[in-house]
Amino acid sequence: MKKFWFLVFLLFFVGEVGMGDNFSSILSNIEKNRVDFTLDNGLKVVLLNIDGAESVNITLGVGAGSLYESKVGVAYLTSKVLLFKNKKYGILEIPKYIESLGGSIDSTATHDIASISIKCLYEDIYNVLPKLLDVLTDFYVDDEVLGIVKPNIISQIKLRDDDPWDFTRKIFWKELYGDHPYGREPEGDDKSVEDISKEDVMNFFQNFYTPDNAILVIVGKIDSKNLRQFIQTNFSRWKGKKFNFKIPSFEVKSRGNYVKVSKDLKQSTIRVGHLSTNIKDPKRVELKILNFILGGGGFGSRLMEKIREKEGLAYGVTSNFYIDRMLDGYFFVGTQTENKNVSKVIEMITNEIRSIIENGVSDKELDDTKKFLEGSLLLSMESFSSIASFLMTEKFFGLERNYFVKDVEKISVIRKEDINRVARGYFKPDNFTIVVVGGE
Repeated sequence: MKKFWFLVFLLFFVGEVGMGDNFSSILSNIEKNRVDFTLDNGLKVVLLNIDGAESVNITLGVGAGSLYESKVGVAYLTSKVLLFKNKKYGILEIPKYIESLGGSIDSTATHDIASISIKCLYEDIYNVLPKLLDVLTDFYVDDEVLGIVKPNIISQIKLRDDDPWDFTRKIFWKELYGDHPYGREPEGDDKSVEDISKEDVMNFFQNFYTPDNAILVIVGKIDSKNLRQFIQTNFSRWKGKKFNFKIPSFEVKSRGNYVKVSKDLKQSTIRVGHLSTNIKDPKRVELKILNFILGGGGFGSRLMEKIREKEGLAYGVTSNFYIDRMLDGYFFVGTQTENKNVSKVIEMITNEIRSIIENGVSDKELDDTKKFLEGSLLLSMESFSSIASFLMTEKFFGLERNYFVKDVEKISVIRKEDINRVARGYFKPDNFTIVVVGGE
């Protein structure tokens, strides 16, 4: 139902105007229904009403990812114990209450941000929001909760390390970022999780789960005027000031490495890539197009066509500029192939990237990609959680207002020479870090 009404919300404007103008109309409609404000305690709030919807997505984002931790794994563990118990409610009472209303609630932490996500019917929002506030103002953790959550995280870590794709990514991150928080999974490792005490969790929560370090985004069927008043009255009770924390930097290596991890496997998992840029880069749209042409476009991409379709050396190949980060992210190509074909596949990846640098992309590749990316905007916004995620990204990283529509609008004016210039500037094949996990 949520997907249906949000698509109606967008498609109405597509139907009213041509493809060249529809993004401006979408932008205008979002702006008309969007309300931004900041409470006296520093909490930033974004409300977006979507007429005709029946449900609401509530997202609270906090600058409390693993980037901010001094003890490995404490950010992720804190995010996972948030909903278990507090001073007012027993084990899982809050999640069970929200589920009894037909809704859902979850919490997690990535490298940059921790978040709580709630979905509920619009008529339940004034019952659900007080529970979110209770999570933030009455947080408490004890050994009982840690005894439940820690084993689950450790099992998750072990399962991840048994997956060749995840394990290769783990080694790749370590090679790029070293001991920096970006160089490890947010979950930490089994030893680090075991060593975290309830005092560590409480201290992390008190230092970073503060209103001046948080953003509240609500998207769906809402009465913005009444909801704003409710939030101002109630969430002003949330107190605290963010701990003065300096985000750690990382050393940029002048050249990449080749790392082989031997495992008794019939095929090898490969990651090839290097450090790149971050989400504030003004060329992020060009990078999206460039990546789509190289390997991010599925069966229409160059790497998939040559490595899978022509040579039959891999079932799939993917690439990405993973740059939705506070600090610099990375570019990578990933695939799996038989052990005997590893060298050939790595050579093909490298040669294709050098070919784009030297010869550029074709007019047809650019035109096809632009049409696809423009047309896929509506499909990518398939739920309220998607648009809430865009709004959270905008506020958290300090991007241009409604950047997610403006970025797609920009696609139509990008020229082939723009993409070729970006390819020459952002691909660094001489600095490739190559990680191979497999046999032989």
